[in-house]
Amino acid sequence: MEECGVRGPLNSWFRDYLTARTYRVRVGESLSEPATDVLCGLPQGSGCGPVGYLMHVNSLCRVLRHATAYMFADDLCTIHASGDIAEISRLVQEDVDNIVKWSHDNGIILNIEKTKMLIIKSPYCSVPDIHCSIITHSYDCLHKQCNCICKPIERVNCVTYLGMQIDENFNWRYHIEKLCDKMRVMLCKFYNLQFKVPQKVLRCLYMALIDSMIGYGLECYGLTFKTYIEKIEIIQIRFLKLIVGEKLKIRFKDNYKELFKICNVLPASEKHKYLLATVLLEAKKSNNTKLDSKQRYIR
Repeated sequence: MEECGVRGPLNSWFRDYLTARTYRVRVGESLSEPATDVLCGLPQGSGCGPVGYLMHVNSLCRVLRHATAYMFADDLCTIHASGDIAEISRLVQEDVDNIVKWSHDNGIILNIEKTKMLIIKSPYCSVPDIHCSIITHSYDCLHKQCNCICKPIERVNCVTYLGMQIDENFNWRYHIEKLCDKMRVMLCKFYNLQFKVPQKVLRCLYMALIDSMIGYGLECYGLTFKTYIEKIEIIQIRFLKLIVGEKLKIRFKDNYKELFKICNVLPASEKHKYLLATVLLEAKKSNNTKLDSKQRYIR
C-alpha cells in the first residue's frame, strides 16, 4: 500500500484492520474454535477486500518486459504481437518465468489448469506446434534447477475472456454459436410467458434479457461474416413473433423483418452500426475536448 501511495494514518488504519484477525468455520449449526494464526488474506465479502487485492497485485505488470497486460480482478491476460513465432515464444517464456517468480514472492498461487495459450493468426497461416511450447516452470524448477517435469501451457483454438469466446482466427464463430444457444434457451421461456404476461411486459423482458445479451461485445464480434450475424437475427425474429402476437405475425408472414420496426427493436447488424457510430462520436468529442484544452493552454 505504501508503494501505491497509501501512507500516514490511512496506512496505519489498514495495518490495524488486517492485523491479529481470527476466523471460524461453520458447518450447519456448529462452529469451530477460533483460529488466531491468520497471516494473509482479507475478510470474505468485505468492502476493503477488492481494493486490497488490487493493491497487492499492482506491481505484477512491472515484471512483464515484453507483453501488454490486461487485468480484471484476479484474471490476467497478456498479449504479445510478432511475425516471428520462434522469437515470440522466447519472449513469452521469459514473461511467464517472471510471473512465476513474482507470484511466489508475493504469495499468489497461479492456477495452471486455467492458464491457456491462444495463437491468433490468419486461417491461411499454419503455425508449427514445435515452436509454440510455453512452460510454466515451478519456482523450484527455476531456482533450484532440478529435473524439469513441468507441463506446457495448453494451447487452445478458443478461449473465454470476460464472457467473450475469442477464437484463433478472430471470426467469432464460437462466440456466436454460444450466444445463439443462450437465446434459444430463453426463447423457450418466452414461449411460456406469452400466455401469462402482456405484450408490453414481454418486450421489456426482451430488451432487458436478450437485447442486452446481443449488445455485449457487439462492437467487436459484429465485424464477423454476415452469415453469422444473420443467425442471431433469425432468432431475434422468433422472439418478436412472440411479442407482437398472432395477428401481426400472420399479417407480416411474407416479411418478418417488418416486426423490427413495429417492436422498435434494432436487428443485430443495425445495432452494431449504431454502437460503432456511438463509439466514434464519443472518441471525436474526447479528441475535440483535448484539442480545445491544448489551445487554451497555448494561448
